Amino acid sequence: MADHASDVPPQAPLVIGGSVFMRRIAPAALAGALLLAVQVTAIGTASKALAALSSRSAGPGGPAGPAGPAGPAGKLNPLPRQRQQPAETCAQQDGDLSSPGTTAPWAQQVLGFQNAWQFTEGQGEKVAVVDSGVSAAKQLGGRVIHEQSLTGTSAGLDCVDHGTGVAGIIAAAVKPRLTFSGVAPEADILSIKVTDQEGVNAGTLARGIVDAVNDHAQIINVSDQVGNTPQLSDAVLYAARRNAVIVAAAGNLDQQTGNPGPFFPAGYAGAPAIYPNVLSVGAVDATGAVPDFSSPVQTDVSVVAPGAGVLTVAPGATFKQQDGTSFAAPFVAGVAALVRASHQRLSAAGVVSRIVATADGGTGAGAGRTGGGMVDPLQAVTAVLPATGQRAAMPSPAPVSIPRLRPPDGFTRMLAVSVTGGALGAAGLVVVGAVVIPAGRRRASGSAAGPRQAQQRSGDGG
Repeated sequence: MADHASDVPPQAPLVIGGSVFMRRIAPAALAGALLLAVQVTAIGTASKALAALSSRSAGPGGPAGPAGPAGPAGKLNPLPRQRQQPAETCAQQDGDLSSPGTTAPWAQQVLGFQNAWQFTEGQGEKVAVVDSGVSAAKQLGGRVIHEQSLTGTSAGLDCVDHGTGVAGIIAAAVKPRLTFSGVAPEADILSIKVTDQEGVNAGTLARGIVDAVNDHAQIINVSDQVGNTPQLSDAVLYAARRNAVIVAAAGNLDQQTGNPGPFFPAGYAGAPAIYPNVLSVGAVDATGAVPDFSSPVQTDVSVVAPGAGVLTVAPGATFKQQDGTSFAAPFVAGVAALVRASHQRLSAAGVVSRIVATADGGTGAGAGRTGGGMVDPLQAVTAVLPATGQRAAMPSPAPVSIPRLRPPDGFTRMLAVSVTGGALGAAGLVVVGAVVIPAGRRRASGSAAGPRQAQQRSGDGG
């Protein structure tokens, strides 16, 4: 076999300062210069990109700028993760109830989500709670992932008694002698903390959504309301590309400013062609009516859920009743977990369409903004729907029905009995008349025709 090294011609002698050296060194120098220029240009471009990215990542209270640019495959470059080592603390607010009571809360009775547990309890689903953190709670033990905090305090410390209650409605476990439980008691909770107070900065909320997506949350609950910003829009679109469902509270009337919205990210549900992965959730009370804090809100609503006098867990193994669309949204997030666990090939848009299509609404306009009506957990899991592959348009407001037993009506019962008795009596008179009248006629004609004919006719009629 030939030796490849022998094919290489011997190097010519290097003559410093001679023409041979110049012929060899000139091309190499030119190539080196070109390489250096390319490296300098690349470093300058990277520096500008880094500066732009830093300006987008405003912290709490900072301005909200645009989200990361789209990459070559149309994929949003996620915002930088800022895992802070919490150095601050806050006073945790326990609930004012030591027990959920002896009967199941009204929301559980109306929704009946326990009926869906024979098919699934949400096993394997990760639901992100982008909120005020999730404190330790007896019914959430072992299934809460305290991923990160974008504030100065721990993601496992709820400073405003908000995120803990949201997580409880989604996934509180079934426990002996406790009448309260979450919609999907086997789902996992991913805590992404974005605020330590009432309200949240839109830029921080957008970063929390992106982080939840990057941590592989299949459902993201957002019980916050902010204005529309480019950064928030990009975060929601990023979630859509990663097949994550966003369940957002439609919002409450701002008691200080009177601002009726629309609020976001729930408001994106009004444009399903652009944001097919968003469910906007309104609230109803125990009578099926839209509460005063929700009725003036201008946000488009996909479905409604209980949101007034809602019982849930609170820090310190306590319980509390809560009001607001913030606590209606997690009921729907729990249903989304049940749907995803039982229909694992369904896209985020398919989950949204299924929940809207199976909601318990009627036709015609309802009082306030109720969207497709009351979310129906059992139907959302079990209904056989036509495969359209498209997200349904926003439904018209529909009345919400809350099933309940009606008291007996004595007058209606007496009237029904009287009408029935009268009808039976009239029918009896008709039968008697049909027998007696022809007989009388036959007797009259028989007396003129003779006894034998009368007997024969009477026999014929008998």
